[in-house]
Amino acid sequence: MSDGVLLLFLRQIFPEWSITRDGPSWRAGGRVVISAPSADELMDVLVAVVPDAGQRVRYFFGG
Repeated sequence: MSDGVLLLFLRQIFPEWSITRDGPSWRAGGRVVISAPSADELMDVLVAVVPDAGQRVRYFFGG
């Protein structure tokens, strides 16, 4: 999946977060500000700070 498509998905799944890509870094601003070197690491942190993150992702992808 391309980074642009993943960015669109993340923005839809987590609308209360401002999710951006700044060069090689991924950032999310919400209750806290998160910066990660990859999308995978950003999602790992979002899962840790958003209680229903897993449920949101499953719902978004129809599961």
